[in-house]
Amino acid sequence: MSTEDCEWYKGPTLMQALDELKLDQRYPKGPLRIPILDKMKEQATLVVHGKVENGSVTLGDKLAIMPSGAPAQVLEVIDATNSPVKIAYPGDNVQLRINVADDDQVQRGFVLCHRDSMMPVTEIFEAEIDVLELLEYRPIMAKGYTCIMHIHTFNDEIIIKDILKSVETNDRGEETVTDKPKFVRSNSKMICRITPKNPIALEKFSVMPQMANFTLRDEGKTICIGRVLKYKPYTKGIVGQQAVKSATKAVGAMAIVDKTGGKEMTYNMETGEMKEKQNLN
Repeated sequence: MSTEDCEWYKGPTLMQALDELKLDQRYPKGPLRIPILDKMKEQATLVVHGKVENGSVTLGDKLAIMPSGAPAQVLEVIDATNSPVKIAYPGDNVQLRINVADDDQVQRGFVLCHRDSMMPVTEIFEAEIDVLELLEYRPIMAKGYTCIMHIHTFNDEIIIKDILKSVETNDRGEETVTDKPKFVRSNSKMICRITPKNPIALEKFSVMPQMANFTLRDEGKTICIGRVLKYKPYTKGIVGQQAVKSATKAVGAMAIVDKTGGKEMTYNMETGEMKEKQNLN
């Protein structure tokens, strides 16, 4: 459209604006992260589908499947055109033919990574959340609220464990900040702690945004968008007894090391430090 027909607009054209958009940085030499979207059996081997979110994957790479920790190895890398390639980079949609001891250790929402840079796993994390519009018959969100979380390819039920802070804005644009509120309403912001039903692989937003952004949905409606600020590391080794057996068998009876040394530990969400639990008796 010419400036004569639209004198009031002095900005860039649509194509110029699209050309100037800044894309999220991806690091081909960074830690590998491939959230699993689907899997299928083909010619007696397992093929997993996913997108390379970070790092690079090459033929022969030795991988870990998080959060189970099960080992796997890449037998073939297939790109989006269904052609075999030697390497796939961030942003590539891939099919990986892998060798894994137990197919049940490969599930949608699990993440493939290199064994020397495993993805963090947690049972509780702290998040910054924008509350959109809650359900009409559930107009407030309080401690114990349950809904479905979607992060990368993972989706499962979560529970709001604690609400640490809320920010509400009135009609005049004035903000009210409340520490440890009992509940929040629609169109507000909050910092809260969330617990999933099972341990989950995720990253901090400050480290890898594409693996830290999430949405909360209730009865098919998106009610919140959020980002992971910090998490309590899961320190009990490989998740689940079946995973331990499968992993040990696949790597030749390699011992699974628990860095806690069998001690009961406590985690400080503020400092991020792990300390041995003190006996008060």
